[in-house]
Amino acid sequence: MNQQPENLESQQPDVNSTQQADSSTSQNLIQGNQNRGVQGKDNKVVQGDSNTINIDSHNRQNIINIYFLNSSDDIYETELNQQEYKNRHIGNLINVPELPPHFLARLEEIAPLKHKVFSLTKVPLGSTTKNRRLGVQGMGGIGKTVLATALARDIEVRQTFSDGVFWVTFGQKPQILTWQSYVAQVLGDKQAAFTDIGLAKARLRELFADKACLLILDDLWCLDHAVAFDALGERCQMLVTTRNAEIVTGLGAEEYQLSVLDARRALGLLADWANQPEILQSTPQNDVVLEVVRECGYLPLALAMVGAMMRSKPSNRWQNILEKLRSANLEKIKQQFPNYPYPDLFKAIAVSVEALDDNYQQRYLDFAVFPEDIPIQEGVLQTFWQPLGLDEFDIQDVIDELVTKSLALRDEERSLRLHDLQFDYIRKQHTTLTNENGGTRELHNRLLNAYSEKYCQGWHTLKDDGYIWQNLAFHLQAGGRERELKELLSDFCWLRAKLENTNINALIADYNFLLEDENLQLIQGTLRLSAHILAIDKQQLASQLHGRLLYQQMSEEIQELLAQIKQKTTTPWLCPLSASLTPPGGRLIFTLTGHNSSVTSVAVTPDGQKVISASNDNTLKVWNLTTGEELFTLTGHNSSVTSVAVTPDGQKVISASNDNTLKVWNLTTGEKLFTLIGHSDKVKSVAITPNAQQVISASDDNTLKVWNLTTGKELFTLIGHRSSLSAVIVTPDGQKVISASNDNTLKVWNLTTGEELFTLIGHRFWIKAITVTPNGKQVISASWDKTLKVWDLDIGKELFTLIGHSDFVNAVTVIPNGQQVISASDDTMLKVWDLDTGKELFTLIGHSDFVNAVTVIPNGQQVISASDDTMLKARNMPTEEKLFQRMKFGVKIVAITPNSKYVISACSDNNLKFWNLTTGEKLFTLKGHSSSVTSVAFTPNGEQVVSASVDGTLKIWNLTTNKELFTLKDHSSSVNAVAVSPSEEQIISASSDGTLKVWNLTTKKELFSLKGHTSSVNAVAISSSGQQIISASSDGTLKVWNLTTKKELFFLKGHTNSVNAIAIIPDQQRVISASSDGTLKVWNLTIKKELLTLNGHINSVTAVAITPNGQQAISASDDDTLKVWDLMTGEELFTLDGHSYFVNAVTVTPDGQQVISASDDTTLKVWNLTTGKELFTLDGHKASVNAITITCNGQKVISASDDRTLKVWNLATRKIIATFTGDTPILCCAVASDGITIVAGEQSGRVHFLRLENIMEA
Repeated sequence: MNQQPENLESQQPDVNSTQQADSSTSQNLIQGNQNRGVQGKDNKVVQGDSNTINIDSHNRQNIINIYFLNSSDDIYETELNQQEYKNRHIGNLINVPELPPHFLARLEEIAPLKHKVFSLTKVPLGSTTKNRRLGVQGMGGIGKTVLATALARDIEVRQTFSDGVFWVTFGQKPQILTWQSYVAQVLGDKQAAFTDIGLAKARLRELFADKACLLILDDLWCLDHAVAFDALGERCQMLVTTRNAEIVTGLGAEEYQLSVLDARRALGLLADWANQPEILQSTPQNDVVLEVVRECGYLPLALAMVGAMMRSKPSNRWQNILEKLRSANLEKIKQQFPNYPYPDLFKAIAVSVEALDDNYQQRYLDFAVFPEDIPIQEGVLQTFWQPLGLDEFDIQDVIDELVTKSLALRDEERSLRLHDLQFDYIRKQHTTLTNENGGTRELHNRLLNAYSEKYCQGWHTLKDDGYIWQNLAFHLQAGGRERELKELLSDFCWLRAKLENTNINALIADYNFLLEDENLQLIQGTLRLSAHILAIDKQQLASQLHGRLLYQQMSEEIQELLAQIKQKTTTPWLCPLSASLTPPGGRLIFTLTGHNSSVTSVAVTPDGQKVISASNDNTLKVWNLTTGEELFTLTGHNSSVTSVAVTPDGQKVISASNDNTLKVWNLTTGEKLFTLIGHSDKVKSVAITPNAQQVISASDDNTLKVWNLTTGKELFTLIGHRSSLSAVIVTPDGQKVISASNDNTLKVWNLTTGEELFTLIGHRFWIKAITVTPNGKQVISASWDKTLKVWDLDIGKELFTLIGHSDFVNAVTVIPNGQQVISASDDTMLKVWDLDTGKELFTLIGHSDFVNAVTVIPNGQQVISASDDTMLKARNMPTEEKLFQRMKFGVKIVAITPNSKYVISACSDNNLKFWNLTTGEKLFTLKGHSSSVTSVAFTPNGEQVVSASVDGTLKIWNLTTNKELFTLKDHSSSVNAVAVSPSEEQIISASSDGTLKVWNLTTKKELFSLKGHTSSVNAVAISSSGQQIISASSDGTLKVWNLTTKKELFFLKGHTNSVNAIAIIPDQQRVISASSDGTLKVWNLTIKKELLTLNGHINSVTAVAITPNGQQAISASDDDTLKVWDLMTGEELFTLDGHSYFVNAVTVTPDGQQVISASDDTTLKVWNLTTGKELFTLDGHKASVNAITITCNGQKVISASDDRTLKVWNLATRKIIATFTGDTPILCCAVASDGITIVAGEQSGRVHFLRLENIMEA
């Protein structure tokens, strides 16, 4: 645990204060020359030596001393009045600590460090960022933080980094995401609340790109923590302080080692803290002081504490101090701190603590209860110590004493900080009942009891004091109160309050204290899956928990949590009625997001710890496979990166690109090593030999090239394919190369001689990927002919074909056991196949776009896939021989039965699903179609439903018995539409075979076929009398048929392109049609004439709505407009112009006064139908709005969007009432007659049943 900026808004820097070069923000180095005095504000002259001069903070306010280095390293000093800097632009100080009292300017350290910083700013733009990192390394207590603070506060440094100096304190357990969010907010992204380290790093890179900033990472313990912030622009620099030299090396930073003080400077610091300048004189008495310096190990922290003990004491007490240091229990200290090289520091701490008054000493040891590197506010100490009888003034006395004795430091926020070594010492003094979190149970329980007495209504009623919200779980666990912690983490009131007062990352982290509890892990898993949602919209906590935890076999604890959610949520929310969101504990481990375009290729390091992805955004990204965090981005290609491979030792990455080159990268540092140039066209694939000596590349120039990986030289070229090459692989023995080409063949080559051995022929379309089994016996190829083929590599023969994908197959990989292969396809799925039998074992879904690449980690337990949806997904490898139960494609149809009790949904998985609208329970699935369902129609009594399918059939289903009654089969092509007559006796179907068929619902027979259209029939409507039907066709005509005579009455011709939709106007005399020619036409069915052409759109008409009185029509178009038409005159009344992209949907309010439109421009617009004016815009979606519906009372509108959300809007207030976020884009929605039950279908195939809770109707 460590200091975290949890309350981000409260810690935003005060720009007015940070731009002032005064004592609170800009303590510059105070330098002096030998025998030269500096006159302070009180006219006191303070003498210094040749390298240092000390002035108290009061005297430093109005003097700024800047030093410059010349070639001989002489120091020139310019004294400037602060006012001269007033109008100069200097960088703000962001979270930079104050300099300590009696600060000693270590010129021999700060001057070269500052010189290094300035020299790095001269690195030419465009050079590697490796040279923009600087590491200060040294043992604890040596002064690294103070040195970095002095550098940060230097005026010249702040002028150089005019966009700010940022300070992040890490410690051993930092909350990286919280710090990333904080820095992003300061840089201008006020909504930053990251849940993914990689995404956060990418956003920081954008924010730092045009800035001149210095980022100081203090007290680093782990290289990965620094990598999370290694996203700086070319004018930025990073400075790290650490005890560990390996971190500096791992970062590729320039190292700066800090050593202990020499005797003279150590004596000067001791004299300053003791306020006894006379000890600087060489006298026999002062020899004792020199011995004290030696006992302190020349360490600044030890000297400060010892000097503070002597302040205001007579100078003859030094012998006393020396004896105490010498008599300190050194053996005990070495036993307590066996790995610290300078036990003298702990001697000084021990003596300083023992010198305190007993009461003060006990209060100091109380600090062992707190986590390391956390600033402790005065209010926290008041809560902690008040039960002991200390009032506000007593506590202030304690604080002042500890600061005076250098046992603590007070920061700008007046919070107390202890050095981590001081923390280490006081923790070691609590030797009874200690636990791994530090402190003792008694101490933690004292703190907890103090808070519980203050907030007796429950933990969720805590007030934010800047500490307890972040650390309550830590104290409960350390205090042995695991049962109470478990109850807390299952309490919805606490979850909601914690989320509101902190952030989703802090809430998730609390569950790490009880990792063995299965119920808590389910809750944590749910929060992880919803983290990207709750980081942005905390109000969705209830719906996300409910939608992911609501499943059949729930424990009592989970049931209780769900009951709490319903009982204790008082604001409007969308309550899922069924478990329609991805539940925790499934195969999906995490989703990696960060690329800005399609992900084209993926590779895993041999140790299974890292994933490297390639993208059309011209970059590669390196990810930590354990945490899912992005480590860094490799930039340098000028076009799409098409392929990536890792060397067998995991040290290098080779990338191929459409810029005709390959690049070799150092995977540890991210440095580009060299570029392989030689191809004359795009490079599509790369492979590495098992000995890591050679690289083979495949290109659109029809060739393969073999390169020496050590020298970067081209060895030879393999020529033989007649078209572009798409893939290449090397056999495990390194003897052969197999290539795949758009000439539909594979070729096998001898890698030693370059000779073509044989060609494998069998695919009917381009081959896009190949893989080879671990034993080198078989090759598997993936093709755009939608198949995979398995070949015997010894004899060059095809063994069998794997058939199952419905679209192009883009990638294939072999599981390490050599028994199964996984393929990836444009059908958005991955399939797992048995390599012995050729049988499909599993289907893996989850991507929302083409899947381009797939790989398996070396242990065979996880699958990584990459997609055009810009994401990578990591899944556990399936082990059971059954397919996922999820529907494989988006829900296209959602219809509510006439009695508003049930819902039927249709998806491209060929099935219909029947649901209870009240509970959201799936009642049954209607299976039987062999292809997608295109249309459904209910009989008027709601007892039967008729489905039409691309398979050319109609099926009639009994909704009471869940049975298929019969199938109507006589169409020879897809059935596009179906209608049921009002009498319920007849069904009319329209087909791509150009016909309509009329069927008897009782006898199950075709009555007759209506022929006359010369192309596909797209739509059909039936009059209210049931005597006439109207059909619309791709031949550009409408036809009117008499159902009694079975004859075509007449046809209506006028459109110049396909007619896609028709509707009968309420007067039953007119019909309106919409066409791809951009027009609507109104026809009179009585006189058989075209009455009106509604001509004005310049692109396809996508939707039409008719007002309730039948007098007006509103059309929506891909020309970004809507038009309002008078259906009597054909006059265009208004053009509703305001959307900036395609209009997808339109609806009219029940009173006929307003129109609501939805667009790809992410907005809904509300229009006045009388004036044609836009009334207002409903702005809240982040992507295309696909569908809208309105409640019967006209008060609320529901919208479904590609941003994966469904939103409910109040039309009167123009506000969002509630939002629900699904797992994939939401395509369609419907609302029941009660106005609060909503059904939505998403691209994943899930159907959401939601009830709007806590809403008051007007």
